[in-house]
Amino acid sequence: MMLTVRWLAVMMFAGGCFAQQDVAQQIGQVSSPGRAEALGAKLLQQSREAGAAAASLWQTGDPAARKNARIVLNEMEEAALDPLLKAKGNLDPAEQAWRMTMVVETVGDLRKSAAAMLDPQLDNKQPVPRLSIPGAEERSPARRVCDEAYVLMSRLTAADPQSEAFLLRMTQFNRMLPAARDAEIQRARQSASWRTLLRPRGN
Repeated sequence: MMLTVRWLAVMMFAGGCFAQQDVAQQIGQVSSPGRAEALGAKLLQQSREAGAAAASLWQTGDPAARKNARIVLNEMEEAALDPLLKAKGNLDPAEQAWRMTMVVETVGDLRKSAAAMLDPQLDNKQPVPRLSIPGAEERSPARRVCDEAYVLMSRLTAADPQSEAFLLRMTQFNRMLPAARDAEIQRARQSASWRTLLRPRGN
């Protein structure tokens, strides 16, 4: 089993060294949107294989191998989410507790990273090209990067971004004049929920 863990580590290292160049080459050879979709699906599957192998060993290996596999999964962070969510083994309470903690903390870190990426864009007033929908009776309203960022920050902090109340609020925002949208963006930016999401872990 220790050989399997070493193989997994070697595979991950090799993937890190060659994946970027290889993927760039493959994308450069794509000749149509359909082929791009197929390549994306193939790369998604490949990206999950190392995590799936580690998760399998974590569930079925001997105690030493399982311990090492858990360390590997912990270091893989978001790449370990899919296999941990799909794990169906009859885990003992300690392993189940670790799995739940790992998933929730990783999702929390991703939400914080998303907020940190969105926040500077709330100042970006560059126009976003209008959507052209064939057969639509009216064109979509003019939008800016900051408007898109506001909608996304709202989704990130909303209790239910699919609710009728939330969708109505976003529709009303899109119909505001730019100055009113700017004021709403700054109000939301100072909200406790947003400031908390931007705060580094542990602060």
